[in-house]
Amino acid sequence: MTKAIPQSSLSRRDFLKHSSAAALAGTAVATGCSGRAPVVTPVITEASQQPPLLLYTNAQHVNPEKGTVTPGWTLLVAGGRIIYSGPDKPFPDIQAQRIDLNGHYILPGLMDAHCHMTLPSASSFSTGITLATWRQLRKNFENQLASGVTHVRDMGAMAPLLHTLMGEVKKGELAGPDVIFCNAIFNVDGGHPELSPSDISWIAGLGSLFTGAPTVAFEKGDLASAFKANCQGTHFVKITMDDTSLIAGKPSINRYSDEQMATIFRLAEASGQPVAAHAMRRFGVKRALEYPVHSLEHTVSDGPLDEAILRKMADKRVSVVPTTIFGNLYTFTDHADPTPEHLVSEAALSEAPIREAYLASISEEDVEPAIHQNNLAMLEKMRRYTSAELYKRGDYTFNPHQYFPILTHGRANLMRMKDAGVRIGCGTDAGVPLNYHGTLVREMQCMTRLGFTNAEVLTCATLNNAHIMGIEDDAGTLDEGKRADFITMVDNPLENLDALNHLSLIVKNGQGYKKT
Repeated sequence: MTKAIPQSSLSRRDFLKHSSAAALAGTAVATGCSGRAPVVTPVITEASQQPPLLLYTNAQHVNPEKGTVTPGWTLLVAGGRIIYSGPDKPFPDIQAQRIDLNGHYILPGLMDAHCHMTLPSASSFSTGITLATWRQLRKNFENQLASGVTHVRDMGAMAPLLHTLMGEVKKGELAGPDVIFCNAIFNVDGGHPELSPSDISWIAGLGSLFTGAPTVAFEKGDLASAFKANCQGTHFVKITMDDTSLIAGKPSINRYSDEQMATIFRLAEASGQPVAAHAMRRFGVKRALEYPVHSLEHTVSDGPLDEAILRKMADKRVSVVPTTIFGNLYTFTDHADPTPEHLVSEAALSEAPIREAYLASISEEDVEPAIHQNNLAMLEKMRRYTSAELYKRGDYTFNPHQYFPILTHGRANLMRMKDAGVRIGCGTDAGVPLNYHGTLVREMQCMTRLGFTNAEVLTCATLNNAHIMGIEDDAGTLDEGKRADFITMVDNPLENLDALNHLSLIVKNGQGYKKT
């Protein structure tokens, strides 16, 4: 039986001051973590290895884009690829391992288009959670795959550590999704998330030789050289556009100059790399649209978008990954700062019991207990101290007031963007405080509460995300020639997204897995 974590600061800055030291310690004890029970395990075939051909029969094919279910579906898989996808066929003349899916529903593998695989979701760091931090980074990968996610887009990582873990996944030493990555966020010094090398202690600096840091805080010098050092060989470039801090007690942040922005986009275009931009506010959206931006992240919650902006987004084929889950996770009213009345909407009040039920259900399977207790301690601090007091104390937590509008302006803007033909993706921002990996279904459910249908959010999490990640030729549908990435479940997710919480099989690149 899963053991629940007893219910008892965001200090991303504090975490980064010490996380490199934690990773140093974690690297030394990595082999000692191998005794932890895995979250997801490979399905062992009769021959103890994958046979040349796998024939999956008797499935009900869910097509999210059409909103349809087709019974009697077969997939024939060879070398990790789908070579037949269609009505059931006996294929009498082939030698294949045959798997009867017993009428279960089958979907393409899900994708998390915005997360941070090398962040442990903790609010602060202490030496007491060093080993828990290391274990959690590995569990991040396992939890994503266990939730049916076969691809993630990492939006800012401690690059050397990320590549180490990706290497373990590739070698089969760690069960997890494949990663589309940008290395660190390529950021101006003092820009979101307001971290720079000067914030990191000497011991963190030593540790960063092994782990790296999730942001490159460019301050001065040769921008092209800094870009090359961080972004060469990555799938995309991540920058930030907003001018307002998300940290409680800090009103503004630095941002790139127009000249620097032009240089970044020129360099990205020359290297064929799309640019993703953090743009939670209208300021960031408008600025990003002055350039050939590929995707906007967290958009947009501080006011209505006008028709000209919507047309520009659609005309430029800019995609949006809204991370609406923050309208649930971070909209606390029981904190020391009074919440302005205009922010407390009916939607915000309706999210509160959903959030509290979720927090009460967190178990050791979801997150390391020490990390969850760390987050609960941060929430208690927010009840005791105002934002100004927290900032003065060095407790750099999130500002809830920045997230309430997701449920008002953000909802209206998101539906208008969808209606305008803007491609909408699906991502969690997992890795930041209180936001645990493996929770894509919660993001999808948040999106339905904002107005999306189940079919639409399933499309966002599969085909739309594949386009945003640039892997639409390989993933996103169960078409012939694509990778064998799919999930099965007993119930119909078009009727109830909770079906995705009860997966019967997860297949990534032809390899089957089951949740333990």
